[in-house]
Amino acid sequence: MTNKPVISYKFANLDEKEQSLVKEIVEKNIGVKLDSYLKKIYSRNENAEVRIDYTIHKNKQDKYEWSFVFLFDGETFPYKNTTAFKYVEDVVNHAFKHFKEFLSKQQ
Repeated sequence: MTNKPVISYKFANLDEKEQSLVKEIVEKNIGVKLDSYLKKIYSRNENAEVRIDYTIHKNKQDKYEWSFVFLFDGETFPYKNTTAFKYVEDVVNHAFKHFKEFLSKQQ
């Protein structure tokens, strides 16, 4: 895939290891879970803008809270947590799972 989403992020109270893990899992989700969906978006409009903006912070109970905003070809899919997660990798996988489900209903 030649086109790639633009990714921006903010972290609060995450150490460097946790931040690196999040970035790695985001990249894997883009490459594996979203690859076919992104190809469809870009095939319809090769200049489509796809952005993923997210914020993750660790709360006082050592659990993770997040906010993801997926912007694609003029549409927006916001996803926020309702329950804090114990493992940061679950946060990312959960958000991408819901975004993938949203895209599958769109296409």
